[in-house]
Amino acid sequence: MTYADIHFHLLPGVDDGPETLDDSVELARAAVADGTRTVVCTPHVRTDFVTDTLELAERVRELREALARADVALELRCGGELGHDLAGTLDQPRLEAIAQGPAGNRWLLVEAPFEGLTEEFHAATGELRDRGFGVVIAHPERVAYADTKGLADIRHELDRGSVAQLNAQSLLGEHGADAKRAARAYVALGMAGLVASDAHGPLRPPSLGAACSALLDARASARMAWRLTREQPGRLLDAGMPAPMALVA
Repeated sequence: MTYADIHFHLLPGVDDGPETLDDSVELARAAVADGTRTVVCTPHVRTDFVTDTLELAERVRELREALARADVALELRCGGELGHDLAGTLDQPRLEAIAQGPAGNRWLLVEAPFEGLTEEFHAATGELRDRGFGVVIAHPERVAYADTKGLADIRHELDRGSVAQLNAQSLLGEHGADAKRAARAYVALGMAGLVASDAHGPLRPPSLGAACSALLDARASARMAWRLTREQPGRLLDAGMPAPMALVA
């Protein structure tokens, strides 16, 4: 099984993640120390950061070479955190450039916008599914809280086959009380698909190990904590999303 972190801002100088190549190498080293063996590089793909995904493969190659020189044993994959408002403007090759999973079971990481899971968001994810991609929603707990409307918004997506990716820092309370409450509610209700770090740098470090401990503190079973933080991310990379992904119950 691949021990993977599927949401990780590791590429230098492209978004609000590491500024320099050396910063990226140190962040990668921290991921390895946290037990991760594979990272999907997911820079923001939106109008204020990356807009042409075809340029990302070369940036990932350069970082791979830097990690090899530094003797950091971390596998990198080329991905992106896709803004829903940009999704409809990208052609199929540009979406494929940041998709994960084997042929026929490809999926995209789509950012939950901070204005909430709006009708425009639902329309964008529907279009992506129509174009053959599964949808993993990045950190919905930060915008769709554990109130009636928030749970209805995320259930709307899950019922259509999307998967909820929780941020480790939400479970740790570092994105605020509302996000922590929502993340733990998603887990308790069986709505959580997996956990990722959404690492950006020293203030938002790789934290899947800490998230596993936080789940145990929240009375999740050891099996569930392991599945959400270690098993499901690797499974999603290895097998992809041939159908709506089973929720962890």
